[in-house]
Amino acid sequence: MKSLEVDILVSVWNDILERFNIVKLRKRINSYEKINTSFGFLFNITELSVLEVKQKAGELQKQYPQDLDTSFMNEFIHFRGYLKGLPESVSTKSVLYLCQVMKDDNLLDIYPYVNIALRMFLCVPASNTSAERSFSTLKRFKSYLRSSMNDTLLNSLAILNIESQLTTSLNYDEIIEDFERSKARRKILI
Repeated sequence: MKSLEVDILVSVWNDILERFNIVKLRKRINSYEKINTSFGFLFNITELSVLEVKQKAGELQKQYPQDLDTSFMNEFIHFRGYLKGLPESVSTKSVLYLCQVMKDDNLLDIYPYVNIALRMFLCVPASNTSAERSFSTLKRFKSYLRSSMNDTLLNSLAILNIESQLTTSLNYDEIIEDFERSKARRKILI
């Protein structure tokens, strides 16, 4: 090909790629805006009024009626009150931190639907990658796991996942201390 033809092809190709990227970028922005519309109030719970929290929680409950009960609105208002009672630096942290506070303060049974809503937000797949890349990564990950894990370990991990309710209630510090005591290999030096 002549250099003029190459220049024209490169110019056209770059224009096509640029338009394709703009379309994908708009699609990603729309998905993030949709997530923010549904869950955005989680980031400033303490700054919203009770009516705003009730409205936003009601909208979220209507969007996910299978997961969030009608008592979710009142539960969320109570959770807002709990957060207002905490120091300012604690109540304005991330959603992940709010989940950690709920677990550390043993609030999972008191605010079960708030916990579900927070975990739903953390698990929503707002992706920046294409499906092809995800599947190729998954394939590599599976190959890696197959080569590095034996069946016993995979079965044990599956059991831990199935019994996740039990594993979340375990005190890992005690388990680690028991393991340390049983595996202590100390030599007495004279």
